[in-house]
Amino acid sequence: MLSSLVTSDRAKALFTAIVGATLFAGCVDAVDGSQASDTESTLLSTADRSGHPSQPLPEIGEDEEYSFFNGDTYTFSFPGFFSPQAETFFIWNFGTSIQHGAPYPASNHGRLYGVFAPGPAGATHHVAGQDGFDHYHVMSQNAGTRTFDVFLVFPGPNFNAQTFRPTLAECDLDAAVAAGVLAAPITTSDAGFGPLVIRVPVSKVKDHGHGHGDDDHGHGHNR
Repeated sequence: MLSSLVTSDRAKALFTAIVGATLFAGCVDAVDGSQASDTESTLLSTADRSGHPSQPLPEIGEDEEYSFFNGDTYTFSFPGFFSPQAETFFIWNFGTSIQHGAPYPASNHGRLYGVFAPGPAGATHHVAGQDGFDHYHVMSQNAGTRTFDVFLVFPGPNFNAQTFRPTLAECDLDAAVAAGVLAAPITTSDAGFGPLVIRVPVSKVKDHGHGHGDDDHGHGHNR
């Protein structure tokens, strides 16, 4: 049985309000978003520059998620995902990966971003019945067993869901934030929860390009 680390109605309400407000802003821009379209058209992601083909990513295990580092595709997995000791954070099963008592944020940790915007096809993390919390991941470190501080990234004032191209590198995420397409990353504490530090094995996905979201924004990855 999963142990839930976040049961506070206040925290859930705050997080839902953040997502709702940013998605509403994106909807407004989608209706009258010439500025957003012009801004986003100037952003060229790492994946575009590297010439990777657009291909939907294949389904992976329930205990795995896709993430991107410098335009390349990786997966990370949650140890203990299927065990009785598995813990949930909000609506997500983190297995036994959460590092309780670890400093957060810390300069010696990597950064794992949950980007609450349409991701590459097949890469979006979707929980059944929770469409409003779909997201994909960008990270600051590549393959290995990594300790990550988790940050949350929401749509910014210039976000337009119709023209958004997923950022697949930390530098591209920073550029999107500077352009107002995405909002500045916030800590899980700032979102109304406690700190979230995880330790997970990260592996590179070989011989596969990246799908930039079209009408199917990766809802094949469910858990």
